[in-house]
Amino acid sequence: MQVANRYREGSLKDSASRKELLLMHEIGLDQIPTATDFVSYASDRFGMSQSGIWYTLKKLKRAGLLDFTEKGEENRPLTLTMEGVGVLRSALALEGGDRHEVRRMAQVRVSV
Repeated sequence: MQVANRYREGSLKDSASRKELLLMHEIGLDQIPTATDFVSYASDRFGMSQSGIWYTLKKLKRAGLLDFTEKGEENRPLTLTMEGVGVLRSALALEGGDRHEVRRMAQVRVSV
């Protein structure tokens, strides 16, 4: 939960990584059938390594911002949790009125 506290305590622009916000924005309010499908899609779309995407998704899940099935768990789609939706909404309403910052990230290949 330390990661979730980081989101609550400081400015999202400073505390959430570009990659975290980008992946959360891409998931949005959708229910993606499997995390594996999303990892393949995001890797192709953004030029990120699949292992890096998995690492980020698991970190966001531990923080309570995402939910998805891992090995040995009951099958659930990849979704933002209610807390994750709140973090994403806050990111889209950053100070200074730059509501399109996260969307612009999606238009550029991310180097991580």
